[in-house]
Parts: sequence; C-alpha cells; structure tokens
Amino acid sequence: MISIVLLSLAAACHRAQRCATCGMKIDPASAWVAYLETGAGELAFDTPHCALTAWRSDPGRVQRARFRDYYSQELKDAADLRFVRGSDVLSPMGPDLVPVVSATAAHFARDHNGAPPESARDIVREGLP
Repeated sequence: MISIVLLSLAAACHRAQRCATCGMKIDPASAWVAYLETGAGELAFDTPHCALTAWRSDPGRVQRARFRDYYSQELKDAADLRFVRGSDVLSPMGPDLVPVVSATAAHFARDHNGAPPESARDIVREGLP
C-alpha cells in the first residue's frame, strides 16, 4: 500500500515538459522536438514551427538552435539544416517546416512537393507562414 502511494506521489511530482510556445506536452523522443538555448537555459518546443516562432519573437536572445533532421532523426544545429515549407509531411500540429540536412534538403523538397529549402536565419528574418 505504501509503495503505491509513493509511486503516485512520484508520478504527480514529475511534470511533463511543455512547449514554450503553445504549451503542448513534449515527447523528448519525438521526431519534431526542437530546442533553443538562451542565456536563461534551454527551451523545448513540440515542433520546428513553434521553435522558429519563439526565435523570431526575440532573435538576439537565442544562442543556439537544434532540430531533428527528418532523415537521420539526429539533433542538429540549425546552421546545418534547411527547412522546407508546404511539404506533404505533417507534424503533430499539421503542416510544418521540415528540418533536413542541407545536402539533402532540395531532394526532400522535390520528393515531398515542398517549397525551396530555406535557412533558419532566413525564416527568422523574413517570417513564418
């Protein structure tokens, strides 16, 4: 009985991480998770769109951005990736910007009917859909 109570308390104390933009629960193993590092620490996001929205709201605050590459599922620095808008690949939130390693981004865009790949910095500077 005591072990059940202790397990219940431990589960209640552990809060799921939530997206810093939309508040959705984050699965750290998700193919869509993204992270922005600021002077205050690391912020987690459920999708690239949410991360880029936060980055755009205060670009000077972001020191590093990491996203999962679509193909390898490895976390990569934003500078090593290109983002494809309007593809037929959907995130948990629907249409999204798909992060793909620069070398394969144009191929991904053609195969998945996406727009030409863009850098994260260009998206932050020019805006989101």
